[in-house]
Amino acid sequence: MKSKNILITGMLMMLPSAAFAQQHIQQAFDALRNSKLQKEASSRHSIEKDPDTGQMEGLEDTYDFILPDKLGRSLIEDIRKAFQKDEAKAYSVNTGRKGNSEDFVSLAVGDSNKGGVAIGLMEGSQWIYACFLDPNDSQHQHRYAYALEWAENKNHILGRIVKTYATTLKYRQDKKNSRTITVNGNNFAFGSFFPDSDKKSSETWLSEFNTYKNFFLKNPDGAAANSYATQIYKLCKDAKSLEDVEKNMVATEIVKLKKHTKDEFIQQLFDMSIERLKK
Repeated sequence: MKSKNILITGMLMMLPSAAFAQQHIQQAFDALRNSKLQKEASSRHSIEKDPDTGQMEGLEDTYDFILPDKLGRSLIEDIRKAFQKDEAKAYSVNTGRKGNSEDFVSLAVGDSNKGGVAIGLMEGSQWIYACFLDPNDSQHQHRYAYALEWAENKNHILGRIVKTYATTLKYRQDKKNSRTITVNGNNFAFGSFFPDSDKKSSETWLSEFNTYKNFFLKNPDGAAANSYATQIYKLCKDAKSLEDVEKNMVATEIVKLKKHTKDEFIQQLFDMSIERLKK
């Protein structure tokens, strides 16, 4: 394979090539991560590079957090204002609310259509994301994407900030919708006659499951626990994209989740989720 994944433990938010058009968003993200108010729920950092040139081809920096309700709102508002300040330099800005597993956005990582980082999965959440062209890419094939999602509960705010680097959606669509054949040394492109599948990729499915799992574990007997358990059950009802080894892994994680709650209804939901994975 041309590209390889390298998991890293350091923060990737400060890469110099991304510190131009989206500088206010970057600064607001850093302020939240450095704030003593927030508590890290989970995080993932990865980078893809061309092994021959060392050129970055993909990046993911996902950070899930928990904030106290009243004091944490100011940090959320600072990030929202940062998006407004950088909006003029973005080529795409989108917002949404009432997040759920039926209506979400997946931010691509690298040159891939196999899913990405999910935004809009938290029940009752609001979200915003913006895309900026990579200033170092003269062909305008790569972009940075920044996203914020948050949901307010009784005593706290659950949230996620995301930064990814990938080829642009237009580039991926153009690449996917054309095929090339070579005749006597000449390349000829023609359109694809095969419709794209609407099936959720295994990468996206697992990303959704991991999000619900992490938030459930933060308060397995709280009011939101039932909602997260229900979302996990909905996922397991349609796990066709998963391979057997992935289903087994998820089932093992659900067994662990079940041990963290005394709620009989939630325990039954987890039992049914495991049964669905076996079908």
